[in-house]
Parts: sequence; C-alpha cells; structure tokens
Amino acid sequence: MMFAAAPAVRSYAGGGIEDCLDLGDTTIRIPAGSTYKMRLRAVYDYTYYIAGATSSATFLECSFKSGSQDVVFHIGEDEQDKNIFFYFYVSDERLQTTDKYGIVEVYVQDIKPASTSIPAAIKVGKTGSLMQSGNISMLYNESGVGMASFSLSDGKGHMLSYIQKGIVNNGAAYFQLSSGVDYGKPAISESDKAVMTANGYAGVCVNGKYIDWP
Repeated sequence: MMFAAAPAVRSYAGGGIEDCLDLGDTTIRIPAGSTYKMRLRAVYDYTYYIAGATSSATFLECSFKSGSQDVVFHIGEDEQDKNIFFYFYVSDERLQTTDKYGIVEVYVQDIKPASTSIPAAIKVGKTGSLMQSGNISMLYNESGVGMASFSLSDGKGHMLSYIQKGIVNNGAAYFQLSSGVDYGKPAISESDKAVMTANGYAGVCVNGKYIDWP
C-alpha cells in the first residue's frame, strides 16, 4: 500500500510538535473494512486516542515507541462515522508535557448501511425476523413479539459491533454475522438460549466461524 511523506504535523495546542513527531499523512481516505499503512517518525514514545468512531474494530496498530516505523489504521467493516480523528500525543517521561499532539483525519469511504432486520423462520412454520438495534439482536415472531436476544462479547464484558448478514446452515441454522474482530463470541441468557434452540438456531457464524451458544 502506498504512503507519502508530508510536512511534520503541527500541534493544535501547546506549541509545535514538529521536533517530536512526524506523521506521514494528515488526511487519509480509507474504505470501511480496510487498512492503511502510514510512515511515522517519533522522537519520543507516544500514544493515541480516537474521536468519532462507532466500530469496535476501528483502531491503530502501532508500537507506541520512539523511532521510524509503519503504523496501520484499521477501519471496521461496520464503521458508520464518515470522519474519524486519530490524536497522536507525546507520552514519554523524557518530555514532561502532554500539550504536544498532532491529528490524522480519516475520511471513511464506502460505508455499508447498518443491517437492521433479516427474515428468520420460527418453529411453528412462520417467518419472524432478527432485528438489530445497536450491538444487540432480537428474534421476533410473526406478530412482532420479541422472543430472545443475543450480543457479541469480547469475553471481558464488552459488547462488540457487527453486521447481520443472514442465516446459514451447518447441520443447524446459525445467524451469520460480520465483525471487525474474529474472537467475538455470543452472549446470551439461558432462557433466551432455550428459545433460540427450540426454534432451530444453534448459534452464530462470525466471519465464517461457526460458534454454538455458550
């Protein structure tokens, strides 16, 4: 992937940063679900913060250490925000200040509409729906009555973002989900699990990986 050098980023507060951190780009266009490699030269250790992202799969892959290096911007496939700001701050005991920082603005391209509802067969031979609201999916019957819900978890108590894609079969029915991370697992209560199982749904398929209800 190509990247181009640019003038050193200036601080937006607290004086210039040009002697501390040289960012290869100040504005980048990245399609949702893609990555972008950028050259960075850091005289001091640094950290970063993100403003505007909606996807848990939007992040920066970096060393946080001084030196010349490549950093990789990851934009989640389910990202919905058009403008995301990555704030790079000097974070080093050798330089006792947090006032020096630079910004890289990412213009997210090809944003995919968030899935809200897919048809879902239920046990009685009728068709209900699986409706997504934020990071939670709810199974509704043909009358629009909620039956059971689930989410994706990182295993540490945090919900992950995802996009509903449909229903696939692997000996049983699974809800097909697309997520920016591969380690997500379904989080569901025992009562909702019983409802899902009774209606023929054995779990979820995350990025092609079949995962039964826990």
